[in-house]
Amino acid sequence: MKKVLLLGSTGAVGAGCLDVLARCGDISLLIAGRNVARLGTVASAVRADVETARLDITDVAAVAAAVTGCDVVINCAGPSQRFSAGVAAAAIAARVPYVDPGGDDALLEELTAAGTDVPVVLQAGVQPGLSGMLLRVLALHRSDGIDSVTAWCGGLQRLTPASVLEYLGSLHDSRGHPGSALRAGVIRRAGHEECQPPPKQYFADSATVRAHLDAEIAAVAAYLGIGTLCWMNVFDGAYTTRAMQRLALDGERSRGDLHDVLAAARLDLFGRQPYFAVVGTARSNTTATTVAITCPDSYRTTGALLAFAARHVASMPAGVRAFWSVDEPQRALEFLTEYVPEAEVSVVDDPVGDPQSSMIEEGAL
Repeated sequence: MKKVLLLGSTGAVGAGCLDVLARCGDISLLIAGRNVARLGTVASAVRADVETARLDITDVAAVAAAVTGCDVVINCAGPSQRFSAGVAAAAIAARVPYVDPGGDDALLEELTAAGTDVPVVLQAGVQPGLSGMLLRVLALHRSDGIDSVTAWCGGLQRLTPASVLEYLGSLHDSRGHPGSALRAGVIRRAGHEECQPPPKQYFADSATVRAHLDAEIAAVAAYLGIGTLCWMNVFDGAYTTRAMQRLALDGERSRGDLHDVLAAARLDLFGRQPYFAVVGTARSNTTATTVAITCPDSYRTTGALLAFAARHVASMPAGVRAFWSVDEPQRALEFLTEYVPEAEVSVVDDPVGDPQSSMIEEGAL
């Protein structure tokens, strides 16, 4: 039986991951964190045999001791900018495979340069992670080639302090290109007219879009040979959008600033159902194929993807890799829909070339 150490299990992503892992009968679970009482409550809610342990992940020696004897370490403690590097280093030093929903390209390259003889999977979240997988699945369904891709990612979700800080960190990633798209292999600013409204089948009328070519999407496009791509982040919630913009412009990250953003998100959600979607359309001269991944809770979806990675990481070759590069992307999506019943994956072919006018569903993955 594989022993998994899960960090951050009392957070939104960690709780989703724990729930999925608890339903996998071949896994022994140890959850660790600073608040033992909360850990006990979380553990008893999912499975009677989940072990708990007190651990401060800023204590390097304590983390090193905790990972020893485990078969896999999953780190859901956020924001990843603060915690991923130290926990990853401890797992690698103990020769224990490591999985993390965060970790930017700088950390990926740092760990790769340092070398490791165990498998490490970073960026196993929704964006990055599921976003890159979407492009790979699109390519699998378009064996005749892809001329261009248009994609949308986002929705209306509750926010956590860690998720806000992760988003702000992505805006300041020097390897990303906010407001940009890929045209004929060249990264350039995306004009307002290029940002297509999100498909009404998956997003509310109140949603707005912003082009954002991050490092993951640029890397996957290069890997697949896609020269023209417009990726748009979707925001639904006027109060949250304004609060996030103020926070990003001011560069402040105090408790009060975060409180304002979280309060705005609750206000936007009042009386509405949360939703999340990642939708991509690949086009050639005559046809278009749309792959859509939908769910009500992006945090639970991230948790399921982490559980998938954890179940397979030990059999992967040694080395550091981003989640999008994991083999068999369709297998990952099948796992997602099996363990997150509300999640759906569909493939739609449109012979006309306008996926929003026809949308004839051919089947699910």
